[in-house]
Amino acid sequence: MEDLLILILLRGLIRIIGQYTRYFFFWLIGKKRTLKSLSNISKKEYKDLGKALSQDFLNAIIGTIVLVAFILIIVGIVFG
Repeated sequence: MEDLLILILLRGLIRIIGQYTRYFFFWLIGKKRTLKSLSNISKKEYKDLGKALSQDFLNAIIGTIVLVAFILIIVGIVFG
């Protein structure tokens, strides 16, 4: 049961990290994007489904990369 809870929490954490990382990236390069536009929330459920899935996929990829890099940096500091 705790494995399922860890997977759900980790999935949520990765998506949030990816969304905020993408938001700060767009903010740094000067493009105006909102957090809602980078999320998987869609206005029309069936029409915007592809956009919502692609945003969620990008958040997952970016979040995973950032989380792994953060963990590697911490491990390098502690054991290096």
